[in-house]
Amino acid sequence: MEVFFIYAGKRGSNLECAIALHEAAGQLGLGSHLVISKDNPRAGRVKALYSETLVCDFFSVGEMLRLRKRLGGGIAFFTMISPKMMPLFLSLSSKKAIYFHATFDYSFSRKKPGDYLMDFLHGLTIQGSTLAVATQYPLAWQIRLKLGKEAEVLPHPPYSGIKKRFFTGEKEVVLPFKDYFLDFGGIDRPSKGTDVLLKAMEKGGFKVVLAGKRKGIAQREGLMHIDRWTSDEELNWLVKNAKCVVLPYLVSSQFSGCLALAYHFKKPVLAPFSPAFEHLIDEGRTGWFFSQGDWEDLGEKMRKISEGRLTWSADAIAQKEAQMEALTKKGLERILRRAVRG
Repeated sequence: MEVFFIYAGKRGSNLECAIALHEAAGQLGLGSHLVISKDNPRAGRVKALYSETLVCDFFSVGEMLRLRKRLGGGIAFFTMISPKMMPLFLSLSSKKAIYFHATFDYSFSRKKPGDYLMDFLHGLTIQGSTLAVATQYPLAWQIRLKLGKEAEVLPHPPYSGIKKRFFTGEKEVVLPFKDYFLDFGGIDRPSKGTDVLLKAMEKGGFKVVLAGKRKGIAQREGLMHIDRWTSDEELNWLVKNAKCVVLPYLVSSQFSGCLALAYHFKKPVLAPFSPAFEHLIDEGRTGWFFSQGDWEDLGEKMRKISEGRLTWSADAIAQKEAQMEALTKKGLERILRRAVRG
């Protein structure tokens, strides 16, 4: 069985997700290949570590045709949606799977024109795939109820299987304080719940670093907002030096790449008890839960963490990563064999 993990995006942690799945498939003894976009700034680093990687210019008709031929009778496993991958996806007659890393839930924000486009592309690829895969069960139900398509569930993989050199390199970010809580990624999305964290810190006197683009965040004491795309080296440094990574999501979200990166650097995670995290966090060992959307409960947990009253263990995080990696392999093998059967 040959499987090609295809990530056509330019930026974002879905690259790490694709690499982690590629590693897992290889350890299962499958013929695994990694396909990434030529315009990805990290393409050179990936190619240096994984020489078998296929780097494709998705805007080149010639390269797309050659890639289509190379895929042959294998399984094309698209790890996320990108408009530039659509010509390849639609042209394939071979087995193809799509990993659903999005949501159809816009209850916390109004849909933008780009959201309508992405919903259309998600529907087109999910319905046109041999197999749809979601990161969690609520997302699988969204697919079933909205599109009438059954979906498998494969939780976001850990990064423990990725070659450690991929994460080497750090660049210090000058901060006005230490002992900070970190929230990073797409914090401009209301569903990410950053407003819950900002409300929690108002009376708590906590130090918080937000890393990610977002307009309209007022300056306040104890807050450092890095309002731009942070480099890998900067993000590595920020995670490694944080007291804790906070993931205050308001939706049973798909964005588990933040948790995977925190665990990679053996940092605990503070997150709502929800389908996104209930099986990924061991309370008091790898992190802690708070009541989703409850800024007072979040603030109380942050206070206890600051005072050293809540425990966690780097060894427990390593054990959790090993457990997650084993589940990834088991789930991936089941899913790929089902894709072969069609």
